[in-house]
Amino acid sequence: MKTNFPILRQILFAAAPLVLLAGCSDKDDSAPIGVAGVEMSKPTLELSLDGTERLTAAVTPDNAADKTLTWSSSDEAVAAVSSEGVITAVRAGHATITAAAGGKTGTCAVTVNPDIYVAGTDNNAAVVWKNGRTLYTLTDGKRYAGAYSVFVSDGVVYTAGVEYNGTKDVAKVWRNGTVLHSLTDGMQDAFANSVFVSGGAVYTAGYEENKNGTPVAKVWKDGTVLHALTDGKQYAFANSVFISGGAVYTAGYEGNENGWYIAKVWKDDTELHALTDGKQYADASSVFVSGSVVYTVGQERNENGKYAAKVWKNGTELHALTDGKQYADATSVYVADGDVYVCGVEEVSENVYMLRVWKNGKVLHSYTPADQKEDAWLNSISVWDGDVYTAGYDGDPAKVWKNDGELYTLTANGNADSIFVYTGPER
Repeated sequence: MKTNFPILRQILFAAAPLVLLAGCSDKDDSAPIGVAGVEMSKPTLELSLDGTERLTAAVTPDNAADKTLTWSSSDEAVAAVSSEGVITAVRAGHATITAAAGGKTGTCAVTVNPDIYVAGTDNNAAVVWKNGRTLYTLTDGKRYAGAYSVFVSDGVVYTAGVEYNGTKDVAKVWRNGTVLHSLTDGMQDAFANSVFVSGGAVYTAGYEENKNGTPVAKVWKDGTVLHALTDGKQYAFANSVFISGGAVYTAGYEGNENGWYIAKVWKDDTELHALTDGKQYADASSVFVSGSVVYTVGQERNENGKYAAKVWKNGTELHALTDGKQYADATSVYVADGDVYVCGVEEVSENVYMLRVWKNGKVLHSYTPADQKEDAWLNSISVWDGDVYTAGYDGDPAKVWKNDGELYTLTANGNADSIFVYTGPER
């Protein structure tokens, strides 16, 4: 029998594509499936200092061959992330958390918020609040006491203030909730108005009366007098202390032989600037040093008996914040990114007051007291990440404001004297 080779060749050639197609199909089915995307459980996240939260990430498609996730943080000093996606806040700031798989990524923008500490009074007791809640009640409230300044260093809370011992006011410093130093022996009245921690040392500014009853402006370091800034011949008060470059800057005022008060800044134990000429009353409430520039705020009385709120830069008037037609006072200064922020109060008409925040000499925020004829005051200011925090009181309640609105009511009957925005441990 003869074989029909032409017909056989036709059959083989016709079947060949089917064989090839079958081979290609088997090869595609066995190829690994790549990752198409990574989706985070949250696109944004806010944490408090030391706060933690676990993020999850979904890899698509579900049948991707390798769904192994690798986690990373753009700034471990702000927010750290574990291999399981657990985020731990370290320091206030912003970081991006990334989960990566198969060349694809998902991200979450994390903001770590600072802690807001405030020192003040609640009825008769000296108190420290943290994020709007009582953290420490420093005294028992049986006798008057006040917490006038707070500073936080590496998580430790230092507070300066006063406690009445039954006959005299005693200047004190507390570490967390416990007395660290009684700065004075209780034989004469004394106040601790400001505290600053630098290089592990605790500096305090205030005054102590001498045996003649004249207040002497003083600075203490770790509980011991470091500088007596004045000689005790005239009334003098140290209101604010700031450490920069190892030098101690203090703001306050000292009387002259005519009975007027001169606003002053001291560097270490020497007068650095007499801010006013001594022809009218004046007071320096707060000092802030930025680089080589010394900023001071306070008030100066004019010939009409009214007080203007003022800012001085290296001893020279930088801004008259108010026109001197009504009473005003600048109580606290803070410098951030080259901008000068000041808080205080301004009388806008007879016995009608507005609480003010100024930025570079111009009104930034105004708060209207609940009753403009009641006593209200802003005592302290701090700035972080463009947000402005102030503390004071509005009638009886002690309050904290953030930017142009109220953030906390701390107590129904008290005063918020000092605010500190703590951003976490130093880098």
